[in-house]
Amino acid sequence: MDKRLFKKGDKIGKYTVNEFIKKGASAESYTVYGSDDMLYFCKVFEITGMASSQLFEGKEVFEIVFCRELNEEKNDNIIRYVDNGGFRKGDKEYHYLVTEFYQGQLLNESLEKDGVFDVEDAMQITLCVLNGLIFMHSKALLHNDITPSNIMLKETEDGMLLPTIIDLGHVSSMVMGRPNFFVGDLAPFFRAPETYRGIYTPKSDVFSVGALLYYLIFGKAPWEVDLADCYGDKNLVKAKVKEARKEELVLDTEEIHVPDFLKEILKKALSLRVNSRFTSAEEFFNVLVERLVPEGTDVADEEALNESGDAKAGEGQLPEEAARIKFKKGSGNGFDQVAGRDELKEQLRKEVIFALQNPEKAKKYKLLPVNGILLYGPPGCGKSLVMECFAEELGFNYTVLKASEFGNIYQPGVIDSLQRIFDAASLMAPFVICLEELEYLIPNPGPENVTKESVAMLALMNGCAKRGILLVVTSNQPEQVDPFLLRPGCIDRVFFVSQPDMEARKDIFKKHLSERPTEEIDYEELARLSEDFVAGDITEAVNEAAMTAAYMDVPISQNILVDVLRYKNPTYATKTKIGFK
Repeated sequence: MDKRLFKKGDKIGKYTVNEFIKKGASAESYTVYGSDDMLYFCKVFEITGMASSQLFEGKEVFEIVFCRELNEEKNDNIIRYVDNGGFRKGDKEYHYLVTEFYQGQLLNESLEKDGVFDVEDAMQITLCVLNGLIFMHSKALLHNDITPSNIMLKETEDGMLLPTIIDLGHVSSMVMGRPNFFVGDLAPFFRAPETYRGIYTPKSDVFSVGALLYYLIFGKAPWEVDLADCYGDKNLVKAKVKEARKEELVLDTEEIHVPDFLKEILKKALSLRVNSRFTSAEEFFNVLVERLVPEGTDVADEEALNESGDAKAGEGQLPEEAARIKFKKGSGNGFDQVAGRDELKEQLRKEVIFALQNPEKAKKYKLLPVNGILLYGPPGCGKSLVMECFAEELGFNYTVLKASEFGNIYQPGVIDSLQRIFDAASLMAPFVICLEELEYLIPNPGPENVTKESVAMLALMNGCAKRGILLVVTSNQPEQVDPFLLRPGCIDRVFFVSQPDMEARKDIFKKHLSERPTEEIDYEELARLSEDFVAGDITEAVNEAAMTAAYMDVPISQNILVDVLRYKNPTYATKTKIGFK
């Protein structure tokens, strides 16, 4: 490809060339217009003369195959595949790949224009890149070329900037010794040491992301030195990079001071020893999330950092703030843990879960995404259980926050902490934020009294669905919640969680009696006698029966349980709706 293949107005398949972008080792890039008059990015590959090892099954360019495969499921941090095709020009054969064209700035361009990023912004960008890599690695694919020139700050419809991996030219399956892609254009100081021996693994991608994070903070790659005197000689470059990396990594300068916790993160990500690095992009991601949401105490040493990486797979937890926030991954079968309540579960499946788990059908039938749901009812009716099982049923990432431990929006710093949680949730989307005791978090300020805190909270809650977040909240007293926030766009669906039904009451009795000495128990009768009882009422009844049996030194019997239930009244009247419509 000695000269440009196309000029403005030429056709590439059904696409019209708009502008030449650049020429690479084996491809040229253009912006093109589709038949819909939308602007796209197009990469044209000359495959004549390519070795069969450079083509998938000897027929198709690997980048096209991998880009198509990665876009079978949506990930906002990876460039979107649109189309591909092929043609002949003269005696040569070409393939082309069409992807979305993004307005925005490359990371290296942004840094050159505006200077280095502050620590928090650098971490947020890195989280987005790691999110894309986690998805890529889940498909058994490696990126192999994470650099600032391959990440774009894409402008979204709401004016936000979303870091997106835009170049998939070096994507591969795991490589051990003989890469099937061109390595001459890889950025030397973003490459892990083992890649110079032909070994590319998820951990080498982790190193590159660590180098990216370092670059965003310091404005240059780690251990970066001048390579001008190498004149492109790959052996000289390799030797000079290796020599530079014998020096201690600079983690503080006169102008830039890095928090201790981040120094340890960078050391671990950029370890020259593979076994000392983060074990995966997901572990790297979780450690960064733990630092961002909400602000905690600094990780003082590497031992503390390593301990944070030992959390169970699928969970992230804040050091010293574990009681405040924990991230989990839903199992996909959470309602199996909820006995009875068939009507409520069916409502939730039909009105909320179905569209979220079937996005294609939702799009076809133009079903609007649910932004938030409220579960309300008397205390002890199992709202918290239903809420967490709902999140588990969806199978998304989720967190459960209790307002009484977290604080309310009128206390200093609470809205800032919530902002950080919502920001992190959008990075881990699809995500469910579960908030218990909404009346405590957002108390009613009084008739027609809209506060600045209410407005700030509205800004957080409104439009969550567009960011891949579903808000699920519970309340014992929804009339005590600021009504300014109980509106469509914030809370779209309201579900009443009544006292446990027959099956649920049987299940509660079974759980409370399972590890106590009992005679044969008729759970059907107990459930009938305990109509309108909430879980707390049943717990109290079983405890009273157990106390009587212990005093008599006999097993808990049906008669003892029935006697307790005959004189005990439920806390709430039938189907109590506590004054909320």
